[in-house]
Amino acid sequence: MQRLPIIAQSGAPDAFEAVQRAAIEASGLPISVERWERKPHQLADAIAALKEADIIGALVTSPHKERATALVGALSDDARQSGAIDVIVRDGQRLRGHNTDVDGVRAGLEALLPKVKGKWPKQAMVLGAGGGARAVVSVLIGSGFGRVAVFNRHLHRAEALVAHFARSAKHMELRAMPWHEAIMESELTKAKLLVNTTLIGLEEGESPIQADALPADLYLLDLVLARSTTPLMAHVKEHGGIAANGQTSFLRASAVTFRLLTGQEAPADVMRQALAAELGLPDEGASVVGD
Repeated sequence: MQRLPIIAQSGAPDAFEAVQRAAIEASGLPISVERWERKPHQLADAIAALKEADIIGALVTSPHKERATALVGALSDDARQSGAIDVIVRDGQRLRGHNTDVDGVRAGLEALLPKVKGKWPKQAMVLGAGGGARAVVSVLIGSGFGRVAVFNRHLHRAEALVAHFARSAKHMELRAMPWHEAIMESELTKAKLLVNTTLIGLEEGESPIQADALPADLYLLDLVLARSTTPLMAHVKEHGGIAANGQTSFLRASAVTFRLLTGQEAPADVMRQALAAELGLPDEGASVVGD
């Protein structure tokens, strides 16, 4: 039996853990998933322990995704560019960090935006500055966006994100912005794409942006892992925009994670049904766009 730790800080098991457990069980793999709750100062010891012979790697959750990049021996290209990891794969005594959030964001944007990439908008607004936001900005930089504004309640975190991408974003305008309603409303007059990486919207009735501040014909990728439609999604659609929830991004990231850890293709239907069960959706599985 091999072991797969999930390095988290606190809280109950979440959908990511449930979906990985379901996929492992369905595939008949001798892998035991276990939860390691660690505070930031305990992260280095936790990652060092991953070199034990019966451990195949680990899943890394917030708030450890950024700090963990400096604690592994190697990084994938996506992990290096984004400055965050969510999966660690062990190869002998070597640990390699990956960022499957990037794969998820790519899938979410491809499902939301026009099929021809040349028709994608060039201006975007990102809410949040954690590991998920880093994945989003990494994808936007690589997709030819010309202006990206990053908003966070703690401005210094948005500034740190922007500083991390200073070299790769030389060709574009990447700015950290304070979380202020008037400034957000002004930025929305320029942005054609809005990506929410915060948890605002997880609770019923919550929205990070007031409905009357939203322009018409906006694209929204709301990475909140909700049942279907978040309040922000509903507001965008009321204004004639197109909105997608985070389910497609989540499932793609989960599938890539499974393949990295096991070397096998992920059982997509099993993962979809497991996510649907976690979210209380019908048996046919998770959806892309909230209806």
